[in-house]
Amino acid sequence: MAVEALYALQNGFMGAPRSLLFYGEYAEKVTQIPIACWLIKTTDGYVLFDTGVSPRAVPGLMRNDPFARFTDEDLLVHRLDALGLDHHNVDLVVLSHLHYDHAGGAQLFPKSELIVQRDEYSYAHYPASFFEPFYYKKNFELPGYRWRLLDGDTELAPGLTILRTDGHTPGHQSLLVDLPHSGPVLLTGDACYWMEHAEKERVPGVVWNPTLALHALKKLKTVARLVGARLFPGHDPEFWKTVVQAPDAYR
Repeated sequence: MAVEALYALQNGFMGAPRSLLFYGEYAEKVTQIPIACWLIKTTDGYVLFDTGVSPRAVPGLMRNDPFARFTDEDLLVHRLDALGLDHHNVDLVVLSHLHYDHAGGAQLFPKSELIVQRDEYSYAHYPASFFEPFYYKKNFELPGYRWRLLDGDTELAPGLTILRTDGHTPGHQSLLVDLPHSGPVLLTGDACYWMEHAEKERVPGVVWNPTLALHALKKLKTVARLVGARLFPGHDPEFWKTVVQAPDAYR
């Protein structure tokens, strides 16, 4: 298996106050942030990084969040369809973590292998009370689905390496993608919401362990420096404006 291309799949937008974006801030100014999924084409098939929100969650978000924006095209199934694919074409689904805006579409992939850190999978079923609103068990309690539970950094295949980046959650993971022409990219997930988190080493506001979250940021920056990778943050609206959107791709 070798990496051939990386596609950015927009899954809509939602609002988040500064207090949720930056640890230690209490301002309630709301920013519209993107929800992103990433599709990696390899010589052997397709790998998906994160699955966005569940289609059943969209009406509630649109009703309760004035900054929410979801079009029919933003549904993951339609993003795949626009590339001439469906859920059966996706071999591996790497979930950065199991919060509702990252694991909501996991149910679309009954034939795929779902990959998550073991600690994340365990914690998601019995989260602390302050984290319960972020975990919807219907998104990941999926009888008959195949799960691969990891314990740390793991090379999935040449050019695809999972990096454990705890802190935002107990078992968060990021994905290093080595593109053949433009070089390596580090999909940070929620270990790094905005580029500002990495540049200023600012911990995200929604956080299980701020000390580990800071260590995760340092790890991402160190790996990026060592291999010459670009950081692709999880929810940065300014960065998202610069992203090459599917059907175009990074190669």
